[in-house]
Amino acid sequence: MSQNPDVQRIDVTNKVRGEVTEDCIVLTLNGQEIGQVPFDAASCTMNAGYTIDAQRIFRMDAADVIRHSSYVEDCDMGWC
Repeated sequence: MSQNPDVQRIDVTNKVRGEVTEDCIVLTLNGQEIGQVPFDAASCTMNAGYTIDAQRIFRMDAADVIRHSSYVEDCDMGWC
């Protein structure tokens, strides 16, 4: 890659987001599409507790586990 002295390279890696679509991962920066990564679910490896099926990513939870949206419940005192 040749360097053009009039062009400044700005690392935006930590600001790029990816969205899984049917056949690729769409890369966006500030809501604007900047690229695509071809997606093959058959070759995708997921960490323990996660799976992929029909281009959708799922977290696998035990059916009897209750997840709370907050670390406190029934907080009616106004301070938590």
